[in-house]
Amino acid sequence: MRVLVLASLYPHAQNETLGLSTHRRTVELAKLCPVKVVALTGCPDLPEREVYGGVEVLRPRWRRVPKLGVFLDGYRYAARVARVVGARSRGRDAPPTVSRDGDVPPTTGIDFDVIDAHWLYPDAFAAVRLGRRLGKPVVVTGRGSDVDEFLLRWPVRVFARAALRGAEQLVALTRRHKERMAAAGAAAERIAVIPNGVDTSLFCPGDRAEARRALGLPPDGVVLLSAGSIVHDKGYHHLIAGSARLAQAGSLCHRQREEGGTGILPVAAGRLFIAGPGDYRGALERLARECGVAERVSFLGRVAQTQMPLWYRAADLFCFGSYHEGCPNAILEALACGTPVVSTDVGGIPDLVEEGRSGVLFKPRSDEAFAAALRTALARPWDRAEIAALGARRSWAHVAAEYLALFKQVLARQSGRG
Repeated sequence: MRVLVLASLYPHAQNETLGLSTHRRTVELAKLCPVKVVALTGCPDLPEREVYGGVEVLRPRWRRVPKLGVFLDGYRYAARVARVVGARSRGRDAPPTVSRDGDVPPTTGIDFDVIDAHWLYPDAFAAVRLGRRLGKPVVVTGRGSDVDEFLLRWPVRVFARAALRGAEQLVALTRRHKERMAAAGAAAERIAVIPNGVDTSLFCPGDRAEARRALGLPPDGVVLLSAGSIVHDKGYHHLIAGSARLAQAGSLCHRQREEGGTGILPVAAGRLFIAGPGDYRGALERLARECGVAERVSFLGRVAQTQMPLWYRAADLFCFGSYHEGCPNAILEALACGTPVVSTDVGGIPDLVEEGRSGVLFKPRSDEAFAAALRTALARPWDRAEIAALGARRSWAHVAAEYLALFKQVLARQSGRG
């Protein structure tokens, strides 16, 4: 069985976190069966074909149409991919040769048995059109925010719902997203729930004092960490305002000592670190100054994945204020490192965080709710070893095996109808 992955959001050398969950699952899937990725891009300086993370990735060029793009992107996407795969879509292609710099020479086509599309639009809509044209079954995964937004917002909902109806099989990351897909017209029996996984070889517990030394942080003092794209809907403004309320109220942190027992630290002397890129940073920096906490809020920018485990281990809490989510990697990574999580209760997060055992959940869009959840979490001693054990239960290899089994079922169904 050969799998063609369609995902316009896919990491590359200039943005290693773009579509990272899709990539990590694909890397593990490629260990089980032949896989090729087609990731359309508007970046002219990326290689058109390369081996990235051990997986062959083709990056055909395309441009979205301004203003009217939402009406045209899906059709143009499908046509562009068809030109890439169509020449030899029904014949077996030779393995790529790789140059010294990792680039792969152009190919005349791609052979595959099933299309694995990620994001409802334009990827899944295009995949359904391509699948019909070539007689290939299509499996569509809703990544989270596309299910939350695209199925409701006009005009993109027209195309997103068409993708749901046209796919042979659907995958939701959470039970809530399965329900939303079904409410949008998809047959519930065609929707499997496969949550994201975590790289347990990278994200694992470690000594907090050593992590702080490696990062140049003082051994004492409360450290709060948040990570993700710096955009409004991630709720960072509520986190900054909420943490300022805690400092003003003189809250205390009960921390488990490495040698056993617990210690008590004042929150007012603590620091908040925010990792990730985004244009909303300037507004957050102004907010921190207005709240009087600018000297205690640090923006780290884009942090390499290999460095993130140190930050998780160094933190007393991982904080997440997003308005809508699927199955966020950052929470899975924090838990696997043993860090308790304070998060909004949106999307699939309640399936990941066990209230009182691995974190504290609260309703989004409120400074007061964020502050109250932080206060509760800081006042509680946490068993970080237990949290790490809970977080490590689901690896990306496990996720890939579930997808492989699903693809085999889809091909068997098609063969039975054949």
